[in-house]
Amino acid sequence: MFSTNLEPVHICFDDAMITGEELTEILAFLQSDESDNPSGTSEMVQADEKKRRRTLSNRESAKRSRLKKKKRFEELTEELNRLNQRNQELKNRLANVVSCGNDISNENNRLRTESVCLEMRLLDLYRFLVAIQSPVSTRVTYITELQI
Repeated sequence: MFSTNLEPVHICFDDAMITGEELTEILAFLQSDESDNPSGTSEMVQADEKKRRRTLSNRESAKRSRLKKKKRFEELTEELNRLNQRNQELKNRLANVVSCGNDISNENNRLRTESVCLEMRLLDLYRFLVAIQSPVSTRVTYITELQI
């Protein structure tokens, strides 16, 4: 540790004097192993080690929490993108169904109008046939109705 081949040094603290050899002994005592002073130093070292381990454990736990939070955020972002895509697909499908429904409704209206026209024509043909098969007075009435 320290060399004891020092010139005598005298340090004064008010009324006390410490020689270089005494100073070396004091330094050696302060730097001695735990075995020399097991009570105080060992407890301090254990407390420091416990604090260091707890700090390290807390850092690792915080890191795991951050990673878990980041992973959950990424999963939710992926789910959001997937749901947005599905929503768009459903909107497109709904627009297609509505368009087809409108086309069918228009076709239905056209067919109803055509049906009414055909019914009117059929009624006219029926009247014509009745007029042809009827006596002359009915024919005149029918022809008069056609001219009006």
